[in-house]
Amino acid sequence: MKKNSYIAIAIIFLIAAAGFLIPFWPLTVLGVAAMALAGYPLWAIALGLLLDVAYGAPTGTLHLLIFPFTIVALAGIVVREAGKRYFMDSSSGDRV
Repeated sequence: MKKNSYIAIAIIFLIAAAGFLIPFWPLTVLGVAAMALAGYPLWAIALGLLLDVAYGAPTGTLHLLIFPFTIVALAGIVVREAGKRYFMDSSSGDRV
């Protein structure tokens, strides 16, 4: 990986960590989604699992989602792959 990749991963991780430290879960979801959409699927899943363990199982109406941050990471990965497949012109040679 390039040095810029590590910097991007660190910044996105800091966004998610800030959402955890300031009890503001939408910022944490933004960090996990950004990690997945930026093209770091393993890091996104690892971050999602880490945050799921840190936050614990949700309560209330969302109690059926046992791993919500991991689900967000997987959804982001699927959206990125679908976007690459259907919206990017593969004949031009451009890369994301």
